[in-house]
Amino acid sequence: MSKRLPWYHTTQQVHEAMVSATESCPGAEVELQSRRSTNSGGKTTQLDVVYIRRPGVHAQTKALLVFGEHARELITVESALDLVHACCGKGPNAAVASKMLDSVELVLVPNANPVSRKQVESGMYCKRTNENGVDLNRNWGDEHRDEAFINMTRGDEIDPGPHGFSEPETSVLRDLVSDEKPDIYLSVHSGAHLLGIPYGYSSGAKPDNAADMLAVLKPISENHCHGDCPYGNLAQLVGYENGGCDIDYVLDEYHTPYVFTWEIYSPPSSALSFAQLRGESTKRQRLRSRQRLQTRLPEAQQDPETCIGHFNPLTESETKAVLENWTGAYLELFNLVVHRQATKQAKQAKLGALALGSWLSKR
Repeated sequence: MSKRLPWYHTTQQVHEAMVSATESCPGAEVELQSRRSTNSGGKTTQLDVVYIRRPGVHAQTKALLVFGEHARELITVESALDLVHACCGKGPNAAVASKMLDSVELVLVPNANPVSRKQVESGMYCKRTNENGVDLNRNWGDEHRDEAFINMTRGDEIDPGPHGFSEPETSVLRDLVSDEKPDIYLSVHSGAHLLGIPYGYSSGAKPDNAADMLAVLKPISENHCHGDCPYGNLAQLVGYENGGCDIDYVLDEYHTPYVFTWEIYSPPSSALSFAQLRGESTKRQRLRSRQRLQTRLPEAQQDPETCIGHFNPLTESETKAVLENWTGAYLELFNLVVHRQATKQAKQAKLGALALGSWLSKR
């Protein structure tokens, strides 16, 4: 990767950039923590967690963003790095990021699958799963596991693992959400353009606060992909039901009010390339750029040349454009949620005052 796409950062370089941000980040305070977890087989994984806040400010809203759950989606980790740069006064989104920090605290996991990402960096461009061959975004709990389907996906790129949270990476992420209790949870991916809300496990289930989530996604779609990013129920958007995904667990377990999966990159030729990548039969479901299999190829048998271009921009100029656009989208999302929360709180306060006034008048 360093020779073919030299403007992309390696896992080590991303870590070093986070360390550098803790040492110098004008207008913001950056803290880097290391979180570890060991699975039943004795495998320990360490993830960087980055906290960004305005010194002396008690933020109204906390946003937790996870990048790189799927190792081959290199652009998502670059997107985390670009967001940190913006918060530290660099790049075209710096002014908006600075203002945002007056009301929002960020918690970022810039690289949620670091062991497998290193394999991608060495040329294994189709590597999606973690070092154990488990799809981390199908490993969040056992609530919606379909054992018959799971048996069909053993060794596949969507293998959910032997049981929920069997993987150290997902254990770290789960505990982080539990500790931080964010107002916004955003899982960032690539391979399509879409803005999803729960549920992934069901195309029919609807969160109680779906209207709030959809209300903030509408302007994101309009302003950052010309209305070409469909938004709504994740299972409907991708064309199949996917149990064990993070947004479902975070919503149901922690009642996080704004929970999203975003897919931020898809090349113009993706309909063809994804079919080639996955060995897809003629019978298929299609969402924009994404086509899903009736017959699958394991990730080890997929075409690396197709993978690298399907999930990541292949020129430096396109990469910069994608990063600028989606860093702007994250910042707009944060501001939209802050405004919506403030509006709802003001309305509730007004209703409370009216109720109190009515009660007092009757005494």
